[in-house]
Amino acid sequence: MSSTLTVRIVADGEDALRLHKRVSCAARALGVELTIESQISDSKTPRLLIDDSVLLEGLPRTEDIEQRLTAWIAASQVT
Repeated sequence: MSSTLTVRIVADGEDALRLHKRVSCAARALGVELTIESQISDSKTPRLLIDDSVLLEGLPRTEDIEQRLTAWIAASQVT
């Protein structure tokens, strides 16, 4: 079973690239199909949003992103 999520990365430069890679790796490890949108931001803190709500801030480890995505999927029952 595969879930499809659309997320938005709000960041700029190297932080945006790093977060994009970590989110992609986390989704792949979970077997989740992911659409990643990007939004450039002047903020020094990168953010990952789902449904316009902040799921995480900063550059957490891929494993931590997996945990947050798993919790979000369980809470929203996305299929």
